[in-house]
Amino acid sequence: MTHVGAKQILSEAQRQGYGVPCLLAGNLEMLIGAVQAAEACNAPLILAYNAQVTPQIPLPLIAPAMVKAAEGARVPIATILDHGADLASIEQAIACGLSTVMYDGSALPFEENVRRTQEVVRIAHAHGVDVEGELGAVGGSSIELGYSQARSEFTDPDQAVEFVARTGVDVLAISFGNLHGLYDGAPDLDLARVRAIAGRVTTPLAMHGASGLPGSAYAAVIAAGISKINYYTAMARAVTHSLRQALATAGETDLVYHRVIAWTTGQFASETRRLLHLLRQSLEAFG
Repeated sequence: MTHVGAKQILSEAQRQGYGVPCLLAGNLEMLIGAVQAAEACNAPLILAYNAQVTPQIPLPLIAPAMVKAAEGARVPIATILDHGADLASIEQAIACGLSTVMYDGSALPFEENVRRTQEVVRIAHAHGVDVEGELGAVGGSSIELGYSQARSEFTDPDQAVEFVARTGVDVLAISFGNLHGLYDGAPDLDLARVRAIAGRVTTPLAMHGASGLPGSAYAAVIAAGISKINYYTAMARAVTHSLRQALATAGETDLVYHRVIAWTTGQFASETRRLLHLLRQSLEAFG
């Protein structure tokens, strides 16, 4: 398979009514585990780099591995810069060969978000790179559990139509009650808002903050019109729990670092397979 843009993968998912996970690949354990699982499940995948989550691993070091893995995979894989905050990071991601970039101008006033996203689209499309934009603020944090600042601003359907038309983004991330990180209690998702947006734009829609939803919620989210499922915190917690259990069985003098690499790679693969199976069940539920 070839390394493709997110739009190609998500347009097919949108047409057939399934969700595609977008998983962080900030180190080799994450990257290899995710690709192994996608190939085992014969499922498309989006690999993401987020500088906030793995700041110790610069994009120019990990991006070639992401691209190489995508190019050699037996399933369609896109690569994306997650939550790019400025033009410099966008241009770096394009130079590193990622197939998609996300510019997050959601904290800006609407007109400024439009203007800056337009510039990102102009530059990225000139290099054959897809662009994800964000309208409406998704609160919470994927790296600070218990993070108190969970401000959200729901996406306005009328503004979504205007934003897509004026910017030409290939993917649109929206806010409808979703939060980065873990939810405090049961999530209250405004699926009517998702349906309203999906019914008026043809651009695939992305959900950031999909960790920790009840299993049945994924089917409903996808049926409402979400195609891209960004997922990290729940997976990281599961891998951490498994690693603690494995380390507890190691002797005090055992040399286990190389085994830690194998354990975590295997756990990221296992958790990715579990997620892909869950999303496949979601497709069957509405199939």
